[in-house]
Amino acid sequence: MKRLMAEGARLGTALGAVGLGKSSWFYRPRPRAPRPLQPELVRMLRTLKGYELCYGYRKVRAWLRRRGMAVNGKCLLRHLQALRMTQPRKRKGRPYASYPQMRPTAPNTYWEADTTGVSTGEGLLWACVVVDPAVGSLPVAGLMHTRCRAIEASAVLEAAVAAAFPRDGRVPEGHQLILRVDRGSQFVAFSFRQTAEALGVTLQYCGVQCPNEKPFVESFFSRYKVEEVYRSEYLTQQEGKVGWEKWTRWYRTRRLHSRLGYRPPMEVQRTFAQATA
Repeated sequence: MKRLMAEGARLGTALGAVGLGKSSWFYRPRPRAPRPLQPELVRMLRTLKGYELCYGYRKVRAWLRRRGMAVNGKCLLRHLQALRMTQPRKRKGRPYASYPQMRPTAPNTYWEADTTGVSTGEGLLWACVVVDPAVGSLPVAGLMHTRCRAIEASAVLEAAVAAAFPRDGRVPEGHQLILRVDRGSQFVAFSFRQTAEALGVTLQYCGVQCPNEKPFVESFFSRYKVEEVYRSEYLTQQEGKVGWEKWTRWYRTRRLHSRLGYRPPMEVQRTFAQATA
């Protein structure tokens, strides 16, 4: 362009030769002044505390709506970014899953179970949990222990079945309950399989290195690590157990779930119970 004009070509001729319009040639960007923040919205966002600080902007919007404040999603995201209250993004690899994912519509028909380790100043703790995806991955039963064996996994499964079916103590006849687990040593152990059979639970085993085949319990532990473990430093194992109990109590009764219409799991469970009563 500049070479053509240096050779004596007129501006219009040079622009036509390169296929550029005059508006593009004369365009100069004008930096936009930052839009002011809304004081009332900032005040409300400053009241976020505890585990609510781990919410994304959609859950924060639902949190504000439950307190009588309606706000545009883009406006809220701009405020969160300005206040440095957004969550860091994860780097994700290629997804892989060969087992069909379940989408349960009724509680106590499909469960998932898994374990995870938590570091403390006195050594490693192990959390084992059974969750119900139909009720926002509600932990039906869980255990934080210094060991991660089949005996602990069996105890959690027994507690989960007793909580879900208190009248029978096992899965009633004619009712199918599927429990999907990975191929960890505690889940493939003969004693665990015996416990599941005695309780009337049907086991499904995921493939090797296929976390997407049990996405709900993986997501549950991911939220536990982000909202509790990574924000804490446990000097003792007792502190780790207290943190687990505190977070699971909050998760059951107060945590908002987008898949549940931004409602806590216990609120949805009560709705199911009233509908079947």
